[in-house]
Amino acid sequence: MEQTQVKIIGLTLNKSMGILQSCNLEFNPENKLISVKGEVGAGKTTLQKSLQLGTLGSDTLKDDKTLYGEIDEEIQLLDGEQKIFVGCKSNKKGGLDYVIFTKDENGKIIKDPVIDGVKATPATYLKSLQTALTWRMDELTSENPTVQKKILLELYKSELAKLGVIFDTKSELYSDSILGKIEKAEAERAEKDFIRRQVGGFANQLEPFNIFPIEHPETIPVRTDISKLEEQKSKLQYQIDNVAEVKAQKLAKIKNEADAIVLKCKEENAKIKAKNAEIQAEFDKKGEKFKQNLHTFNGISTDLRTLFDENCLKQEDFDRISKDVAQSFKNIDISVAPLLPELQFDEENKIITKPTDIDMPLLLELHNKKIEYAKLLNEPAGDTTELEKELETVVNNLIIAKANNKKCDMCDAFLNWHNANALVNKLRDEYANMLSSINTGVKGLEISVNKEDEESKLDIYLTYNGEFDVDYFNNPQKIQRKLSSYSGTQKPLICLLLQNYLLSKKPKAMRYLWIDNVPIDNKTKYLLLKMGEELGLTIIVNITGDFLKEELQSGDILIEGGEIFFN
Repeated sequence: MEQTQVKIIGLTLNKSMGILQSCNLEFNPENKLISVKGEVGAGKTTLQKSLQLGTLGSDTLKDDKTLYGEIDEEIQLLDGEQKIFVGCKSNKKGGLDYVIFTKDENGKIIKDPVIDGVKATPATYLKSLQTALTWRMDELTSENPTVQKKILLELYKSELAKLGVIFDTKSELYSDSILGKIEKAEAERAEKDFIRRQVGGFANQLEPFNIFPIEHPETIPVRTDISKLEEQKSKLQYQIDNVAEVKAQKLAKIKNEADAIVLKCKEENAKIKAKNAEIQAEFDKKGEKFKQNLHTFNGISTDLRTLFDENCLKQEDFDRISKDVAQSFKNIDISVAPLLPELQFDEENKIITKPTDIDMPLLLELHNKKIEYAKLLNEPAGDTTELEKELETVVNNLIIAKANNKKCDMCDAFLNWHNANALVNKLRDEYANMLSSINTGVKGLEISVNKEDEESKLDIYLTYNGEFDVDYFNNPQKIQRKLSSYSGTQKPLICLLLQNYLLSKKPKAMRYLWIDNVPIDNKTKYLLLKMGEELGLTIIVNITGDFLKEELQSGDILIEGGEIFFN
């Protein structure tokens, strides 16, 4: 089925756009190379933006819809034999309104036309005619791998999906896809790498032990079963410990008995304290009573003295009564039993009272237990010399065995990491082969993956061998080179080849490619014309310089002071 081509035949600026004045610009649909010429700042890029607004849509000005002021333009397209008009105007909300229409033989506007049996809208109609590359050539040729990867995924989304390459990590199919497998393998490798870092499982750490696990597997040590040595060690240790166990048990028994005596001493001491408290209370009570009687005695004596001084009592009566009163108070008893001696303790709450200091049989019993404990402690427990020698040999063998097994751990950790790393590299190679197997539609153009650089996260990029014209691309050996490594003039020509393939898959296409800020020499211009004719593409390029209106050729557009001139 022959592809229907949609041509740009005119652009009308109803209002000035940036530096450009309002105008009617006509395009010859037969021209394959349109050169927009002018000095720096003349408005070449603004003209490109006006064409982009009419063909790409509102995405042209994503960040600032008012960047070029109030917009009012109309672009004319030739869809086969039918003329299609796309209008673009600024609205009061600061956005852009689009309308698509045709005109009848009388010039009357017919809105929302039916094209190819479908009611057309500006967005869907324009999108169906182009590819992601039409206005984004600079992204594909970018040296930024992330930028190039993003547009590559758009251009070859269906081809990648057919191979099972899923980039969406949230997709149910991701885990079983090649990228999901690589991610899982890399996680396992990281885990193995963490382990080998812990045990020292690196090749340069194994070399001092003359271990070369990859080159010479026979150098890998054999793991020793240390369970028997551990069992033997425990058995010998038990035998040695058991000799002293009886003594230890006797000492523990004496200590327990001594602790029990101490407890009893403390209980007995508590009773003594309670008894002393009672004695003290009785003494305090009698002392209080004595104080009260003494007060009464002093009062009576004072009263007698007053009566005597006032001649109420004779001398003999005063002497007799005073003597009787004194005799009455003389025999008051305030004596009590003495306090009982108590136990004394040091800062560690240990009894420091000697058996000779206090009459308490328990103290003597405790003293005897201490003597018994000290005597037993100094007695030899038994001869374990041979057992200890044998234990020393087993312990040394155990140290040697553990050192050997540590080397085995280092080897295992290294080999486990090595195998995990090999799986990652295998999957990365598989992924690279999958990408290189994709038919880019251009001979010599391949999708590659940066599988060598761990930090790149498997960035994909294009390579080209210059097959279309090896002399122009300076690549007679047809070496695969990164697209971004070609010159700024060569890269657009490679994009032309790719754009031709992408457009060829559409039933209807606007076969254009815009090139901006690229130096065009005569050699390049000739090749662009050749490619335009052979591929059926129209290339629009911006050329900066000083030009004369009189020298304009067919397909040339000159911008001077905001005015547009064309031939």
